[in-house]
Amino acid sequence: MKLDWVESSLFLMIASAEATDHYLDEQEIETIIEKTNSLVLNYGKKEELTTSETIQKKFNKMIDWYNTIGDTAPQGKMDTKIADEVQKAITHLKNQPWFNRTFAQSLIADLVDVAEADGEVIEKEKKSINEIARLWGVKEIFN
Repeated sequence: MKLDWVESSLFLMIASAEATDHYLDEQEIETIIEKTNSLVLNYGKKEELTTSETIQKKFNKMIDWYNTIGDTAPQGKMDTKIADEVQKAITHLKNQPWFNRTFAQSLIADLVDVAEADGEVIEKEKKSINEIARLWGVKEIFN
């Protein structure tokens, strides 16, 4: 699936929150939407500025796609299939002409906020966020 940068960002947040503990709660969803709104305001080009309604539609599209990946993955291969798509989203964002350390650090901070939204940051979430930070060449958040 061809994603724009907002959808790639949403997908990373959803996958980081859901794939690590296999549950996406209401606080995580609210945090994802809030952080995506901020990303668009801070990094979106004027012609890309979207409404909350548009971001909600993109969120729903990414949740549906995420679930489709899980539903169509061979038995026991869901995590591998999700990891492949996460890698594509990471690379897609890094390849944007405007991508820089400031954006990368901002999205990493957003991933941390999403991870903390349910009250507990588990080890898989920490590893996932640190791996993205490494791939983008920014400081790892968790020791």
